[in-house]
Amino acid sequence: MNHDSKNNTGVFAIGTLLATDDLVADEVRALGLEVKGRQLGWVTATGSLHDAYRMLLTTRVGDRVVWLLARGEAITVDQFRELLRTIDWNAHLHAAENIRVDITGKVSWLKDTRFAGQLVMDAIRDQATLAKRPRPEYDSRDPALRLAIRFGRGQVDIGINLNRAPLNQRGYRTEGGEAPLRETLAQVMLARLKIDQHPPSVIIDPCCGSGTILIEACMRLNQIAPQRQRLANQLSRWTGLEMISWTDLVTTIRLNEIQTPTRFLGFDINVEVVDRARANIERAGLSDRISVEVSDIESLSPAIAQITNAEIVWILANPPYGTRLGRNDDLVSLYRTLGNRCKVFRNALLGLVTSEKELIQALGLRADKKWEIQAGGLRLNIAKFRLGVSPQALDRQHETDPPKDILPLLNRLSKNLKSRSKLLKNIDINCYRIYDSDLPEYNVVIDQFADYLHIQEYRPPKTVDPKIANHRRQLIRQWVPKHLGIPLKQVVYKERFRQSGNLQYKRHAEPLCIDVVENGMRFEVNLTTYTDVGLFLDHRPLRRKLLESCRGQRVLNLFCYTGALSIAAAKGFARAVTSIDKSKTYLTWAHRNFEKNGLNPKHYQFIRANVLDWLQVDPQANFDLILLDPPTFSNTKSTGQTLDIQRDHLALIDACADRLAPGGVIYFSNNFRNFSLDDAVSDGYSVEDITWRSIDADFDRRPPHVLFKISVKSSHEQAQNIEPSKRSR
Repeated sequence: MNHDSKNNTGVFAIGTLLATDDLVADEVRALGLEVKGRQLGWVTATGSLHDAYRMLLTTRVGDRVVWLLARGEAITVDQFRELLRTIDWNAHLHAAENIRVDITGKVSWLKDTRFAGQLVMDAIRDQATLAKRPRPEYDSRDPALRLAIRFGRGQVDIGINLNRAPLNQRGYRTEGGEAPLRETLAQVMLARLKIDQHPPSVIIDPCCGSGTILIEACMRLNQIAPQRQRLANQLSRWTGLEMISWTDLVTTIRLNEIQTPTRFLGFDINVEVVDRARANIERAGLSDRISVEVSDIESLSPAIAQITNAEIVWILANPPYGTRLGRNDDLVSLYRTLGNRCKVFRNALLGLVTSEKELIQALGLRADKKWEIQAGGLRLNIAKFRLGVSPQALDRQHETDPPKDILPLLNRLSKNLKSRSKLLKNIDINCYRIYDSDLPEYNVVIDQFADYLHIQEYRPPKTVDPKIANHRRQLIRQWVPKHLGIPLKQVVYKERFRQSGNLQYKRHAEPLCIDVVENGMRFEVNLTTYTDVGLFLDHRPLRRKLLESCRGQRVLNLFCYTGALSIAAAKGFARAVTSIDKSKTYLTWAHRNFEKNGLNPKHYQFIRANVLDWLQVDPQANFDLILLDPPTFSNTKSTGQTLDIQRDHLALIDACADRLAPGGVIYFSNNFRNFSLDDAVSDGYSVEDITWRSIDADFDRRPPHVLFKISVKSSHEQAQNIEPSKRSR
């Protein structure tokens, strides 16, 4: 890197909270800079060193800014070592300055981040020794300079962390509350709610705590740079810092500040907390713009805030929640009170952040929009509500107690969500099963896909009174979305019944297509047109395994459907991926899914063919891994051929085995509930039933599939299987 001019262009990166890279990308563009790339938790941009420090000064959501020194492959430790050697460390680092190395991300060879940190220090010290300079020491507590190393997808970014402390530490909050909200998280909330799109007359925080939301909202609306109070000696000490004037940069940015007419009001029931908030506000230099008083939530009203009906109001809150302060019965009551008090505002919006969806539901308000993010080990929910309902609507909203006969289902939904908390906390997965006919009287399947609810009701038997069945159906449709906090317009209902032939592929409605995410992959699902949506949620563990174990392999995906397993193999760095299906619709869908994941379909093979026909022809190819997930029953109009998985699976497996390379593996799966593996399969092949290892928490009550790992037996194993009568011959 050349430091001769502040106009010299390079690449820098901004670290982000998970699922907030779009917000940081917007900040980059707002500075007139180019977004070079976006990954989970990492946004790269092109600009000068001056631009990078401008970003550090102004980013509200980013938690660090890193000037990149090198980027390259790090699939092996030797590649990483070689990349470290290409950096002229002596040109960037002052002699004898203490260093800290921060390692993030994953790579197969890295079992302990300390090992990678030691490799970095070794490279730096080796160059210092050759140049006869003092060797730097490692200092994790108070380093003069921080290096940032980020691994991902076989690549590594190496750079200088321009700041010595995380950017959420603005400098004003030396006195936090019992569980203070991180400053960057407050900004994520404000950005998602778009409060600066139409600046309100008043912003109220009814449980303000340390004052973080009010301070960050005030800085946002008044265009105050979050790091304006940071001093140059608080930045990483390296040669690049000498090429810019931090003081001049801060002075220039301050010229952009404005004085918005918005009033900022905070209330808290605790006198000591209010005193701490006032101290934080004073340190932020905003005492003339933010007022904080002692008051409880029950007293919240337009009158206490001196608000007229004409004024637009934002109520922003981070109320206590269980995982933050210890769950107790008072929390539900607190949220219910907050919801009731918010209802009296006639021209207002409510923005709220909490970790527990059921607490949002306790508000008794219908959310316009919701977002999820991961922060501090918590999966947090941000919700937006439009207030200002009519008196009639208020009366109806008081009728919030569900009937007794729906309570068992609602309680089971809450129980299921709690038991799957680990899965639900994974910010990289937003599609999962919530309920699958757990209770006989409520025979439905409930799946969530991003912000949509997908409810499939099984057709009741003729022995059930139609009036009772219809009553239960109406209860499900009315109370399940309300209980789960999903707007009715984002709920899709289907009736499901036993199907044969091509009925499962029959079109039912106009398409409603959305994208969902799973472990770094993106898939298109169609919630309305067909019985199945285009993604089998139960195969999530298999897709995860393919991501981890397909490097360098030749993969064949038979009955590929919309290509989800093929994408997992391709993202897992498979050498070649071949996908076969008889449906043009699904192959086209698979193409779209490949493109959504940054995979060029031209680099992979898609074959439209009947699998049974294709397997009868020698394709002149050997595969290391074959994925065999056929339908239970299928027919082909053109040939009249039928596939019955119970009847035909041995022939299918034999045909696949003929196309296996030495040491190759077949993953054979199907969802036929009464499936029984033919004894001839176990006799002729090495078979491992891995069904229960292929089930995540949302399917562990009733596994919807079986999964077998099949390979050709070795000659020794085959000899062991020969019957004594045959051996004597």
